[in-house]
Amino acid sequence: MLCRRFILCAMLCIALVVPAAPAGAADAYEPRVEVLQAHCEVDFAHADAVAGSDGLTRGFISYFGTDCNQRIRWFEGSGSSWDTARTRYRGVVMATAHDGTGTWVLFANAGGIRVGRRTNAGVERLPVRVDRKGLGGATFPSGDLLASGGRWLAVWSRQVGPGGEFAPTELFSAQTLGQGHCFSAGLHKQRLTHNRFNDDGPTLAPIGLDDATPRLIWERNDGAQGLRSNLRAGWQPFDDCLWRQRRYTAFGDLNTEPDSTRGLEARLLTWRRDGQILVDGGRAFPRRVLGNGASPRISHTAARTHVAWITIGTHVRIAQRDGGAWTETDLTPDAVADQQLVAVTGSGGKATVLIFSPGTDRLTARTQS
Repeated sequence: MLCRRFILCAMLCIALVVPAAPAGAADAYEPRVEVLQAHCEVDFAHADAVAGSDGLTRGFISYFGTDCNQRIRWFEGSGSSWDTARTRYRGVVMATAHDGTGTWVLFANAGGIRVGRRTNAGVERLPVRVDRKGLGGATFPSGDLLASGGRWLAVWSRQVGPGGEFAPTELFSAQTLGQGHCFSAGLHKQRLTHNRFNDDGPTLAPIGLDDATPRLIWERNDGAQGLRSNLRAGWQPFDDCLWRQRRYTAFGDLNTEPDSTRGLEARLLTWRRDGQILVDGGRAFPRRVLGNGASPRISHTAARTHVAWITIGTHVRIAQRDGGAWTETDLTPDAVADQQLVAVTGSGGKATVLIFSPGTDRLTARTQS
């Protein structure tokens, strides 16, 4: 029985994951364009960006480093044209979302975790505090955000209970997006996980007209041991108050850093498994290994899927699926220092990749020609 089980598992693993095949060069990209310059010595940037239906990419960024304050900056643009502005929000950017009413940001500071919005007219709304605990623990909180029609859904992780730097992290959610008796008060908050492991890195796939059920992926790991990490999936029926969940990954020791989006046929996911970058197309295409690296990001536009990641050699690579064929290119061929991949967005079949360079303290963008 044990032998038969092993053979079956091996066959399933081979069937479910398509190994990387040689890929041709993707479409050409315009040169890197400066989006904004930090006026401090940055160790790490906290940022996120999304594409709107109008084709513009919008996001927020904050800096951690020498002489860096916690003032969050907003940016918007496409191609070689970008606008930026300082906001009155202070803290660490966790996630960004955009709908027809403006650009939303989930951020954390010493006073808690909040959801803010910058309207299309440039007016910053008073942020809503969703958690009284924010920065101050041994780890930064992580989270994601959805927005639609002026309403929103936020999911985040933070440390709970005793244990100092070894205290476990759990998932929480708050939302005005949804319907049913639990939304009668306007804001519904709940704790999603209760266990002795760490629940981190939540990512939400955008909802669609054909399916208004929020879908969530996150990693459950053993914390400082660093030996095991699996991905879990959660979903919340639009007219219900409760999250359901199940295990998503069945293979590999370390499944981490998930990022999701929505395609024409299915929700799409990329993540890191044991040092390799994987992408899962659901009903659209089979799982595929793209290469070695970290920090994958995914987007989908006009039947094209784009996945970007950081290679072991600190380069940013991007893979594109178009018509069933995969192509790939190096976006930073001349890089000699660390690069930080912020986001990949898509509009009109073209990808825009946002990259922060700690060596120059600049946020830059490269867009497909």
